[in-house]
Amino acid sequence: MSFSGRGGEFLKMLVTGSLYQIPTFGFYRFWLITKLRRHLWANTQIEGESFEYTGTAKELLIGFLIALAILVPLYVAYFIIAFALEEQAAFASLPLILLMYVLFHFGSYRARKYRATRTVFRGVRFWMKGSGWAYAFRAVLWDVATLFTLGIALPWAMASLERYRMRHTYFGSIQGDFAGTGWSLFKRAWWVWVLGIAVIAGVVATSAAVLSYSEGDEELAIQFVPTLLILVLLALSPVAMAIFTRWQINGLRFGEVTAESHLRTGTFYSLFFKVLFSSIGILIVFAIIIGLAAVFLGTVLQEAVVAMQLGEFTWTAISLIVFSALVYLAFFLSMGVIQRYFYGRGLWAAVVTTTAVSNLRSLDAAVAAGKASGVVGEGLADALDFNVGI
Repeated sequence: MSFSGRGGEFLKMLVTGSLYQIPTFGFYRFWLITKLRRHLWANTQIEGESFEYTGTAKELLIGFLIALAILVPLYVAYFIIAFALEEQAAFASLPLILLMYVLFHFGSYRARKYRATRTVFRGVRFWMKGSGWAYAFRAVLWDVATLFTLGIALPWAMASLERYRMRHTYFGSIQGDFAGTGWSLFKRAWWVWVLGIAVIAGVVATSAAVLSYSEGDEELAIQFVPTLLILVLLALSPVAMAIFTRWQINGLRFGEVTAESHLRTGTFYSLFFKVLFSSIGILIVFAIIIGLAAVFLGTVLQEAVVAMQLGEFTWTAISLIVFSALVYLAFFLSMGVIQRYFYGRGLWAAVVTTTAVSNLRSLDAAVAAGKASGVVGEGLADALDFNVGI
């Protein structure tokens, strides 16, 4: 496999598309996502033959609006129940959280179904069968098993869910399959689990010791535990992602077609540090901008803040609000550009260029089949904000 897309072209689309989201109140993102997908699909080749993405921004917009029509009544019902049961507000939110959790799995399957039916290779479309609700039920059961086994069941959960997805995925008339097993993934990644559990246990034990011997530092110790745990998980996540990605690609099957990944763990660490240092750079830039504004417009800003505290919205106060909103939007969109450029394009290109496909000629027997999927899954993915990547 090969990837011919230019980083500069992709970055230009990201920056301009992000800027267009400001005057369109974010709705331009449907057109931006469509352009990015067409770029990635068109520049991905197998033996010189490219893929094609046929989805449209209009479809994504319609899917998002349908998802809102589903979710808004749920949110309204939640607020009504929470208001009526004010003393049990914490318990009243539990059904909504559980429903959102199930919808997460349902939406992820339907989103994959949508993208598959908008992917064409050699003039033949991919497509999927299967039920999003059946997948969500399986995923919930596996999540429960993973929770009660402290993560030991995770490799088998991943294998089972990927097998379900692939056996319901078709390239025209050729059915997909997944040859990876939970045991094979466990043998590759068991040491990551052991290391993670050991570090977490060490952090908890150390924190408990600090709490028992310190006076007045309880709050500091309590804040220290989750921070350190997050850092540990971030440090181990590139290793885990590399192991999982290689295992997942090596297990893919379409008839006699097989894939083999040579993706290195160092690639994930490289992307991780690029995102980290780029994010730090963005933080520094915006800190400098805010600092300069405070230095040169200090008096004006102070008058605006005082006016707003008194409830007087002068032109200066309004200008401060607009300036703050623009700075916030620019920072938020900049972080999104970094994420999509490295974890979207960068990871995509790395995976493609380190994957070898065998027995491609067996796809010559594929004939067109299946039908296009609906857009509800993509809409849920966007409305619930779990649409990671491109």
